[in-house]
Amino acid sequence: MRLVQVSARESASRLALAVISAAVLAVSGCSVFGGSGAGGGQLTVGIMPGIDSAPLRIGIQDGLFRDHGLDVVVKNYTSLQPEFQALKSGSVDIAVGDYADFFYEDAVGKASLHLIADGYDAASNTMEVLALPGSGITTPQALDNKVVATPEPQLIPSLNGSYATDTVPYSLETLATESVLGSDGVTPTGVTWKPTPMQDMIRELRSGQVSAILATEPYIIQAESQLGAIEVMDSCSGITANLPLSGYFSLAAFSQAHSAQLQQFRAALTSAQADAANRGLSVDWSVSYRRWCRRRSAGGSAGSSRPRSRTRRTAASSTAAWCTCPGTHHG
Repeated sequence: MRLVQVSARESASRLALAVISAAVLAVSGCSVFGGSGAGGGQLTVGIMPGIDSAPLRIGIQDGLFRDHGLDVVVKNYTSLQPEFQALKSGSVDIAVGDYADFFYEDAVGKASLHLIADGYDAASNTMEVLALPGSGITTPQALDNKVVATPEPQLIPSLNGSYATDTVPYSLETLATESVLGSDGVTPTGVTWKPTPMQDMIRELRSGQVSAILATEPYIIQAESQLGAIEVMDSCSGITANLPLSGYFSLAAFSQAHSAQLQQFRAALTSAQADAANRGLSVDWSVSYRRWCRRRSAGGSAGSSRPRSRTRRTAASSTAAWCTCPGTHHG
């Protein structure tokens, strides 16, 4: 069967919309769980560093999971691949990650998954394209014919053997950014995406290997603090505002056998997410995260990164520490 590039891109966009719709439907419906199983006991949750696990940390710190009879153990992973393997092997009971990657693994039969709860919907300025000051790249239109470093794909393989030449987005980050570019009148194919380890993005931007970077936290604040990088575009704005990014997943077999536990987990997590919203943290996790990163990189001081031009509400600065606490934790 022959697929032209336009059809492939169109199919990818429709698939992305279907994935997001499926996520919303699955989370809102009670049928996500089956069977019965006893409640209470220990649940192990795998996460990667990032702001999307902030409510989980809030729930642990505030004892919300204990109130539901659960002992939640958090295991940290540096990338999604080992986290997903831990889920498949049973080393963790629940994994937090990108919707696109997990639904892809389920769709191709690598794992039978159940979506337990919605994780994080994009807020403004949590995913940005940044460039060096003085580069002349200050608008989305200026990205035409430029090389932009993006986070490396996690679980989705290349369509034609090379991510750099793929004709469809290979992650939610590139999908969201291409959508915003298109709405700004920029042809996405005019931009060359370069999958890059996130820890190498700042170095490549500094050295001129790339013209811009597509980054999330904590790399946005690092680029601003270390290089004075400026925002070119917000990838989670306009048509991609509130884009569902991540969720909590378990193996289908585990969900069937431990449905009562998982319902308790979702109830506690929902309470934690509500608490975050009531504290004004749901929109401002990224703000608090940046403040924490500034203090951390400056050895405890307030840091010296340029002030943000946009106005935001103030959130508790301790929120950010909940996002990336190292090691294994109980709550």
